[in-house]
Amino acid sequence: MPENEGGVFYNLQTLLNQDYRGVNIAVYALATASLAFSIHKIRPVSKFSKASKVPDHFIKNHEPLKGVYTGVQHSPVRLLINHKAPIYLPLWHSSKPPIPVKLWGVDIVSGNAVNWLECVAKGQKVTIKPIGRDKEDLVSTVLLHLPQAGTKSMETLDIGQKLVELGFAQASVPQPITKKTLESQLAPAIISAESCAKKYRNGVWSDKLPKIPFYVTYWRKGSQMTVNALIITANKFVQFLTFALKSILIGTKNLALRPFRSPSKSIQAS
Repeated sequence: MPENEGGVFYNLQTLLNQDYRGVNIAVYALATASLAFSIHKIRPVSKFSKASKVPDHFIKNHEPLKGVYTGVQHSPVRLLINHKAPIYLPLWHSSKPPIPVKLWGVDIVSGNAVNWLECVAKGQKVTIKPIGRDKEDLVSTVLLHLPQAGTKSMETLDIGQKLVELGFAQASVPQPITKKTLESQLAPAIISAESCAKKYRNGVWSDKLPKIPFYVTYWRKGSQMTVNALIITANKFVQFLTFALKSILIGTKNLALRPFRSPSKSIQAS
């Protein structure tokens, strides 16, 4: 009997040297199934050009989809988004058209919306958060990412809410809305944007609602000027306070270090 036979390391080596083909096949099969499930769930090479092609779990989980705004489709107005798959396949993806997107809770009622989109959003990156389907149109909220000039930061705005705020679209929030959902977060913002548009008679509301009395206009302008003046004054005060504190700290430091400085030698003229 070998000296090491029966020991822990010997038994472990014997176990590893045995041929467990069944176990290996099961492990490989499980890994392959997990990879296939992940690919099916993530769809890394799928470019969506129709709402019917978007998986149900993408819509249920409001899976963000990256893309680029390319234009609009008329009658009815739909945003055309060139969806960008995580893994780009040039020959396959370039042949697919952009996906038409209907803004959730928003009805575009002014041609100025198209002009605004062409000027501001054309060729810019967007993020789609799908909510549902309307035939081959994807019902979604669309976030527009605008690069800021001179900086590396990005400004992100909701296109639907912005169009409503400008008076180029009206709120059309479906009811009822389930609580603690994406829709319950979007609805108040859209309604608030429409209230703001009505208050200032933006866009279509300039004709649909009575004109704002002149004294209200003057009062709003005066209030805005007052707010701007207060902001400027506050900024100047903060700058002055910062300068004063810095001067006090420098003066205190110089006084505290004065006893430790060697006296300068006077130079006598010969």
